[in-house]
Amino acid sequence: MATAKMTKHIANMTKYKLYYLNFEGRGEPIRLLFHYAGVPFEDCRIGVQDWKDTWKAKMPFGRVPVLEIDGVMLPESHAIGRYLAKNFGLVGADDLEAAQIDALLSHFEEFFKESIEPMLAMMAGFKEGDKDKFYNEKFLPDTAKELPKFEKYIQDAGNGLHFKSGLTWADFQLCHFWAFSGYVFPGFFERHPILKQAADKFYELPKIKEYYEKHAHKYMLS
Repeated sequence: MATAKMTKHIANMTKYKLYYLNFEGRGEPIRLLFHYAGVPFEDCRIGVQDWKDTWKAKMPFGRVPVLEIDGVMLPESHAIGRYLAKNFGLVGADDLEAAQIDALLSHFEEFFKESIEPMLAMMAGFKEGDKDKFYNEKFLPDTAKELPKFEKYIQDAGNGLHFKSGLTWADFQLCHFWAFSGYVFPGFFERHPILKQAADKFYELPKIKEYYEKHAHKYMLS
């Protein structure tokens, strides 16, 4: 953890404002990065109707999360995560590990968009379709194929997290999703105990525990 960089950001009083909907989703790993680093930010949580009526048209790509940095709007969750990780000392031990993190998270994003996002959209009522059919014919086979790749990273790291150097921004992104999946999808952690161990280790970090003592989990829109 590069505390010098964190101190620099606090001393310089960089002004951050995060725009996201009023639930966890893609915004939560960003909130956790700020809390872990001890860097203040404004957490702008937008209601669904307000998003449709007002905010969607204001966002650079019509999506959230968006992080406003001293008046500059930075869209896309992975761009935001990478930017904060560089400034908070969570980007990896060196350029090679940073590239390996980018590779793993890029693969996760491809997997998520193909095999997870449609399922969540159907569950939330944003997309029509037979969610039970998708779950059984797409979600379960794809997770059985893809998730062992992530489990191997954890096993190879040897420290309970995803990379050998210790905590990185990949853990914020991935462990949040593993925990979400354990909450939403029946039997997920029974099928993937290694992912549960990583998620448990992440959520036992003192700063992360402290955050959830003050903020209840809100995985889904309600």
